[in-house]
This record gives sequence, C-alpha cells and structure tokens, in this order.
Amino acid sequence: MDRRFDIRLTETAKAAGLQVAAEGKGIRFSVVRSGCCSLAVTLYPDAERMSDHVLDIEGVPILVRDEYPEMHWSGLIDYKAKGLHKGFHWKTI
Repeated sequence: MDRRFDIRLTETAKAAGLQVAAEGKGIRFSVVRSGCCSLAVTLYPDAERMSDHVLDIEGVPILVRDEYPEMHWSGLIDYKAKGLHKGFHWKTI
C-alpha cells in the first residue's frame, strides 16, 4: 500500500464499496480546493483511468491520482444513505 494513504472503511462503506467493485468501478478519491486555502476530499463511484493508482482497501478499489504528492492522507471512509441522499464521506482521523 502507498505510505501516503492510511485509509480505513466502516462496515457500511465496505459493503457499498464492494457493490461498486462488483459493477466494475472503484471509489474515486479526489482532492478539491475548498475555500481560499483549504483542501477537501470527495469520494464517488467512478471507472478506473489509465493515470490512476489503485489502492486495495479490504477488497474495495480506491482510485487515486498523483495529486499533492507531499501530503499524507489519514482518514475513514463512511457511507450514508438517507432518503434520496446517499454517498461516501471522508472523516479525517
């Protein structure tokens, strides 16, 4: 595993991620600018691209690019579904 990533999954995120994997996709780990000088992680199902590095976290493919190579990402991926709102969420640990 890439030492820049210390990622864990909740049981609900693992189950949802395995479903995404069964559909031939992975969970995209994307870093976006948030505000004037902050970064935020977004997570969503996506197809693998040639430029991706694939992390296998408990059988769930996490798709990352070489964005911000100097950063270390440590966190927990959760999955929540409430009504029409559902998706993966990042929690820094």
